Amino acid sequence: MKLVWIGALLLLLASVARLVSNAQSGTLIKKSWITATDVLPDSELGQLQCVTPAYTAGIFARLPQPLRQKFSARMWQALELMILRSLMLWYVTPAFLIVTIAGFLEGRWARSNQKALVKMHSPMRFSLALAGLAFTPVLVLLWITAPVAVPPTPLVLTLGTLAAASARNLVVHAPTQF
Repeated sequence: MKLVWIGALLLLLASVARLVSNAQSGTLIKKSWITATDVLPDSELGQLQCVTPAYTAGIFARLPQPLRQKFSARMWQALELMILRSLMLWYVTPAFLIVTIAGFLEGRWARSNQKALVKMHSPMRFSLALAGLAFTPVLVLLWITAPVAVPPTPLVLTLGTLAAASARNLVVHAPTQF
């Protein structure tokens, strides 16, 4: 399992490095703004247009001076893209929470109705459910740092399905004593 986490960290670092060194960050920002109009209402989109450059300037000011001088143009656009995606994700987080809670409640219902059938829990399924919930933030970070344009709608559907299935299996296959 440690190798999987190390691989996820290396993939995340490679994604950030590719995003910073990529000359197409400006087009990715434009595509992200276009896809944001599909997900967010106009009032929230207006707030994002005001807040994103301010956050980018604040974070960019905290970087060391030699780093700012060396990577100023490329890093600015990559940082602005990551902040935009993070803020977009902040607005769709309630959808993840609702779906995860629904999966948890469905798992409780399934477990209460199957007590006579389930004599022992499945450690393998429990571990997979725990790993699925643990990898949700990793997948979110990979989307934030992805050097390609990925719309947020498939992200919400994919991660919502993963979170609901993992929460359900976590409850159904949790170790208990009968």
